[in-house]
Amino acid sequence: MNTPLTVAELAHPIALELGGNWRPQPARHGVQELDHAATFTHLDGRQLHLSERFDDPGHLHIRGAFPATDYPFRRGERDTVRVAMTEDPAGIAARIAADLIPAHRDVHERVTEHNRAQAETRRGVEEAARDLSARLPGVRTRVDGTSAFVYMNLEPGEVRIGLDGDAVSLVLNDVPRIIADAVVFAVSRFLPSVQTPEDEYGEYVDGYAL
Repeated sequence: MNTPLTVAELAHPIALELGGNWRPQPARHGVQELDHAATFTHLDGRQLHLSERFDDPGHLHIRGAFPATDYPFRRGERDTVRVAMTEDPAGIAARIAADLIPAHRDVHERVTEHNRAQAETRRGVEEAARDLSARLPGVRTRVDGTSAFVYMNLEPGEVRIGLDGDAVSLVLNDVPRIIADAVVFAVSRFLPSVQTPEDEYGEYVDGYAL
């Protein structure tokens, strides 16, 4: 009786059928190679994960991998191909090529573009927060991804500036009118995404939405 091949043993012949752009790699737990899992890596960096699940023995599950992201995946964008491990490697590769790779390539591009845009927004927020911190005396700044919080305690009164991507919010509590106008003017000048006419200083000092 023939011993069924493990996922690690199946990976190489399946990768050969997929073509030279996909390279099989062992899956590891620490330094130990795993029999029940493997990875295919494309020359452009895309990856597919293969595994035999403990609750579905004898079947190979293949799914596309993605970089760390907060991209809002929709239904069907992370589907898995399930095939019997006794199926011919050429047949398994054909299923992967037809049912998984095209969709995974498209979604992977969307995730990569989303991450690129998020990184650009993050750099903009960090730069804006640093600029405000350098220009406003005695402020405290906290940056969290694409958001930032700039706080200034005036004793009495306080100024809180929130940066969330391209959105800017400004809250002024018990701040003298002259300081409130100066802060609003300063924020509108230092942040290019905020459009405030040079002669407009605001009429409501308890809170501004710029």
